[in-house]
Amino acid sequence: MWGKKRKEATNNDLERIPFTFVQGKVPKEPLTLFALSTCGFCRRAIAFLDELGVEYRYVHMDKISREQQDVIRGYVKNKYKIAVSFPFLCVGDKDFLTGFIRKSWEKELSDD
Repeated sequence: MWGKKRKEATNNDLERIPFTFVQGKVPKEPLTLFALSTCGFCRRAIAFLDELGVEYRYVHMDKISREQQDVIRGYVKNKYKIAVSFPFLCVGDKDFLTGFIRKSWEKELSDD
């Protein structure tokens, strides 16, 4: 990421990330949220997912080590071909939502 060339991050690399798991109804696709603890949009995204009552996992990127942040950035760049912006919600392995606009998230997650 920053100076050092490293292997591309995989799902297995994410297993070392200290996610917080939220119980709820199981969505069609697993949901993983990358957020910042100081971001109002991120707090609203978490509140929205809680309101939906779905199962998901999340991590506050500003609360983990630089190495763990690099793993996440590498994973997102490799998997979705985009840089992380917050909030960033992985919807399964192929789709994602970024930023939080309630109407958009409602539309995209309504079938879950």
